[in-house]
Amino acid sequence: MSETLARVYGARARMALMVPSTNTVAETEFWRMAPEGVTVHTSRMPFFAERHEKPFDEMESHLPRVIDEVNSAVPDVVAYGCTASSAKGVPKDYEDALTEKIGKPTVSAAGALVAALAVFGAKRIALVTPYPQYVNDKERVFFAENGIEVVEDESIIVDESQMRFKNMNKVPAELLVERATALGSRDDVDAVVLSCCDMPTMDAISVIEAAIGKPVTSSIQALFWSATRAAGIAEPTTGKGRLLAEN
Repeated sequence: MSETLARVYGARARMALMVPSTNTVAETEFWRMAPEGVTVHTSRMPFFAERHEKPFDEMESHLPRVIDEVNSAVPDVVAYGCTASSAKGVPKDYEDALTEKIGKPTVSAAGALVAALAVFGAKRIALVTPYPQYVNDKERVFFAENGIEVVEDESIIVDESQMRFKNMNKVPAELLVERATALGSRDDVDAVVLSCCDMPTMDAISVIEAAIGKPVTSSIQALFWSATRAAGIAEPTTGKGRLLAEN
């Protein structure tokens, strides 16, 4: 039997990805990074910022239903793909709580960023997001609580609806590279973080790293890296940033 006919999808690992229902980027970029034998299976958490005063709390109230859906795909590892809602407290505590609820090893976007920065030994970062400023301020506190100083942050707003957590996917790679390079070139910055699982970053990371000579990571890249490592897959991947190529 030929190799093609013998193929079993997910033979190495099935990765479950949980994202806010508005997210249109994370799944696509996960598939771009996935090596042969790894599959990605997405469940969506209802997220309607225009309907609810606290949309992230409302989103997390649906977790029991989403967890049932996730487990129906029998994943080997679960990736919680929302940075803004997972950026709280000690990442391991939140991930351990999710792991207990889901019954599978679970990693979070915010926790993955902290872990990636630890690998690089980065303590001072430039933070670039598509968020309203108050979310940047919240993430500043989160990083500080985990021993990381945000030296400078910037929100790239190209669509007014981003203020309501929509259309984060519209941030152009060229603009992201321009702004991240400007912030990351500061002498007091160790690394650049591109925060948000709904902002495209795969085409920008290596370009920024080449321009500033420093590591760059994003919510999606770090989350994928953390999930594959939790699944026991640690092969290097080129062209998608130093984190995946060297760690």
